Amino acid sequence: MSRPGGQDAGVSGLSLARSGLWRLGGTRLATLGLLAAALVGLWQALRLESWGFDGPGAGFFPQLVAGVCVVLALVVLVAPGRAGETEEGDSEVVRATAETRRCFALYAAALVVLALGAAWAGFVATAIGVSVIIVRFAERRSWVAALGYGAGAALIGLVCFGWLLRVDLPEGPVERAFYTLVR
Repeated sequence: MSRPGGQDAGVSGLSLARSGLWRLGGTRLATLGLLAAALVGLWQALRLESWGFDGPGAGFFPQLVAGVCVVLALVVLVAPGRAGETEEGDSEVVRATAETRRCFALYAAALVVLALGAAWAGFVATAIGVSVIIVRFAERRSWVAALGYGAGAALIGLVCFGWLLRVDLPEGPVERAFYTLVR
């Protein structure tokens, strides 16, 4: 059947659906996709046991992470921010300068330190080492900021995960000494 303007009803409905989707913009479409993935993750995580008689269950951390992802996706969906701007206000193609290559290499080195340090140095030394590489050298912050961030991350990880949640963290001399004090 044709409409008065000569348009087919099915074609105009399809074009309206396409224009409605495209009006959302790439940022919102991507956010809807991430929201859908987060909701599926939350649905699957809620099927796991969140707490048992001896502490947190297998689903506690996945439920927490999936819930945070859902909330963040909703926030970005409601207020996506300005599209296409970098910190310098440049919306053009990001150029691979020597500085960005150096920063990328330092992050890659931090991953190597993370893998090797977890195997031999323990959690605290690895957390501080990775933080110093990233914060001091890649992000060019002060030594005080790098060491403070590393020590804070190590302390929070050791207390919250190692002691309270009883997660098996890589052990070194610092972790063994800490566990003898608190257990």
